Amino acid sequence: MARCYVCGKTTKFGKSVTFSAEQNPRTFKANLQKMRVKLSDGSVKRVYVCTKCLKAGKVVKAVRIG
Repeated sequence: MARCYVCGKTTKFGKSVTFSAEQNPRTFKANLQKMRVKLSDGSVKRVYVCTKCLKAGKVVKAVRIG
């Protein structure tokens, strides 16, 4: 579920470093938004898209009419 539909960005693991250089494990989660996207074949699908792909215009939002 926690994966961008366009670029495949997902959770990464790393370390948080304190002032005394102590290292603790932590996760870096992608900023994912659930939205209705218009696919290339014209159908509409509700998917998770990262904000980087949204800002770059890699997806087309589906607009509800009615």
